Amino acid sequence: MINNIVTKLQTTSKLKYKLFENTAHLFIELEQVCLQIAGEISQKDKSEKAIPIKVEKINDYEFNFRVGGDVLIFILQSNIVKLSDDTYLAKSKYLKSDDNLKYFGQILIYNFLSDTLTFGRLDDLGYLLGRVLLNMENKFFLEGDRKVVFNFPELKENPVTPEKMRALVEQLILSALDNDLLAPAFQDIMVINYHQKLEHTSSMGNPKKIGFDFFAKNRE
Repeated sequence: MINNIVTKLQTTSKLKYKLFENTAHLFIELEQVCLQIAGEISQKDKSEKAIPIKVEKINDYEFNFRVGGDVLIFILQSNIVKLSDDTYLAKSKYLKSDDNLKYFGQILIYNFLSDTLTFGRLDDLGYLLGRVLLNMENKFFLEGDRKVVFNFPELKENPVTPEKMRALVEQLILSALDNDLLAPAFQDIMVINYHQKLEHTSSMGNPKKIGFDFFAKNRE
């Protein structure tokens, strides 16, 4: 039994530690890309009242990228996951060739309104624009907004590169900015109680994003 435990620690556990290190490195790289893009936008925006652009580091596992009225929230998942055998990816020849390739680090990118964070509107919705799955060969698979996803190849042909990370962040920003807010039906906000008024003054009307087309299945 002890030998089995030691073997597991020397194989799967080491793989998970190394994979998390690689995912954490990619997370830092994405933060640097956001800082670079923020600087370039600020330099080009010479208007009297510049659009708010800011990268805010929350901790080692989260940072925010505010772009105008939108914010992208990048989250590094601390745990390594393994794909279920019945998922689309797990059935590919590439992953079947080596069971270790089915382990992934995860980075999640959510889109919220900037006002949601500014005013602490706890009931506002956020949208998972992208989930980056990274394997031990430093190749990644992207799920999320279909317009972004289809600009990247399948997992086995998709190694991480600085150019791809730059393109990913730029396309996520455009995806967030291209989706406007949908006004709720008048009947849905016609009657409120006083508690709702006190709690939701800054978000009265419950705005929601429209137009996202999410991909999380077989692209075919």
